[in-house]
Amino acid sequence: MAQAIVTSPGTIASVNSLKQTLAKELTKLEKYQSDNVALSSAFYDRCLDILNELGKLPIDVSVLSKTLIGTVVSKFKKCDDENVSSAAKLLVKKWKSVASQNGVKSSSAKSLTSQTTKSSTPTQASSRPSGQKMPVQASRQSSGQKSTTPQASAPTPLEWASLSTLRKNICQKFYEVFAANNTGTKHSTDRIISTCTDIETALESFSRNDMSTYKEKARSLMFNLKRNEQLRENLLNADVEASELMKMSPVQLATAEKKAEREKMEKDIQDSRRLDWEQANEDKINDMCGIKGDLLNASLFTCGRCKSTKTTSTQKQTRSADEPMTVFVLCLNCGKRWKC
Repeated sequence: MAQAIVTSPGTIASVNSLKQTLAKELTKLEKYQSDNVALSSAFYDRCLDILNELGKLPIDVSVLSKTLIGTVVSKFKKCDDENVSSAAKLLVKKWKSVASQNGVKSSSAKSLTSQTTKSSTPTQASSRPSGQKMPVQASRQSSGQKSTTPQASAPTPLEWASLSTLRKNICQKFYEVFAANNTGTKHSTDRIISTCTDIETALESFSRNDMSTYKEKARSLMFNLKRNEQLRENLLNADVEASELMKMSPVQLATAEKKAEREKMEKDIQDSRRLDWEQANEDKINDMCGIKGDLLNASLFTCGRCKSTKTTSTQKQTRSADEPMTVFVLCLNCGKRWKC
């Protein structure tokens, strides 16, 4: 007769609390990965601390089945950070071993540690009226049909086989960026693989075995390559070498539209510093203020030299405070200046 295992309510509460915290971090991870935004090392440290806390708790089959903690932890096995992914894999392996030691079959142990939202499908199906048909998309998924959305599958060539897991994953992600945007198979698969290999090799040389620098630079390059079509073409056509890519500044990696936007902003800042900005942009100012026709020739002062009324004036306090301000007038026609 098998001995009954009593699970402490405190253990279940602790696991559920850590699960909720880890689920929030997972949501942030998936969001930032979809946007190709680099995450800080502090984020991965928090995830690693949570996984280490889970490893210290006495988790048995009862806790696994009641909390379904494996549904969250198993998703961190493919994390970009090698320490986090290793910790998640060790936890899942440990929990599978615990399940098998308590008489749970391998298939059941796998469902306890990596159960996903598929478990909700039978409930939804049972609650559906007998005469109501399933949606087309759900029907296709249940029948095992593949989605028609094309996805670039990353190969594993011989030159990547000897690389570490992290470097191999980086090569495959670079390949997905290039292949997904290779419309009409403009470039061959061999050419894309060669380009991705060169970029990763240059990246490894640039980081000098600094894992943090390697990951941050890889995320930055993927972010810019995904948006900059011209840069991808230049790399595939060998117009830009992979070593040159490592030395490019954020301005050089940006798209043509982003560069034009930055140049316009810089030009506007430089123009605003000009002393003769008002004279150079007089037409624009008059147009924005609705000054046109006879109003353009209207003025409070008339030039004594050329008799023009096209003048501008400014006032300054040149005498004591109880005296009126001095008016300085400039004739825009002949350039004469006077005060009154």
